[in-house]
Amino acid sequence: VSVSEEEGSSPTWNKMEISGSMELLYAEEFSVSYYENGCRLIEISDGSRFLTVPESQGLPEGIDEDIVVLRVPVRNIYLAASAAMDHFCKLEALDNVTLSATKASGWHIPEARQAMEAEEIVYAGKYSTPDYELILEKGCELAVESTMILHTPEVKEQLEKFGVPVLVERSSYESGPLARMEWVKLYGILLGKQQEAEQLFDTQVQRVAPLENQQPTGKT
Repeated sequence: VSVSEEEGSSPTWNKMEISGSMELLYAEEFSVSYYENGCRLIEISDGSRFLTVPESQGLPEGIDEDIVVLRVPVRNIYLAASAAMDHFCKLEALDNVTLSATKASGWHIPEARQAMEAEEIVYAGKYSTPDYELILEKGCELAVESTMILHTPEVKEQLEKFGVPVLVERSSYESGPLARMEWVKLYGILLGKQQEAEQLFDTQVQRVAPLENQQPTGKT
């Protein structure tokens, strides 16, 4: 879509032009393409695709049926991938999470536990037995699941049937800690905090970099 297109107008999907892609140093389980109108196409290694659209931008017309469209920033998230909670905390985006698949007592992250004790985040059932009624009542815009959901595919299907998009977090399939950490960039896009996420990741890489030249200790 041309940059001269009026703000808020609806672009045509097959006319939208890619302007670049996200540079990923370590992660291989997802990729991101940038479009000139501010949209971002997230592609995950399981074949799922998510198109993020700024709130000021009209929704694309004629989009491929397999692409899930998400308005950014995404709010009212049901977080069933506990490993991702640290990203939300570091990006100061706990307000975007309103539902959790982990009880307050199960969180080792203080901010998450405190948010649940204050009922800012509500327990909505285990990933395999979610409280669908509560999830719908809260206006959930996205369920972020770990790969454990693959053991109960009927839950994923039911959430999607109710109109709740499901993103399966695959950072556990990455080759190492820096690759898993780089998933913070994906959450930065979903939360409208891409710049903050990239700065956060770069800072962590600089902290770890000196360790790369150390000789192995022989210990695991």
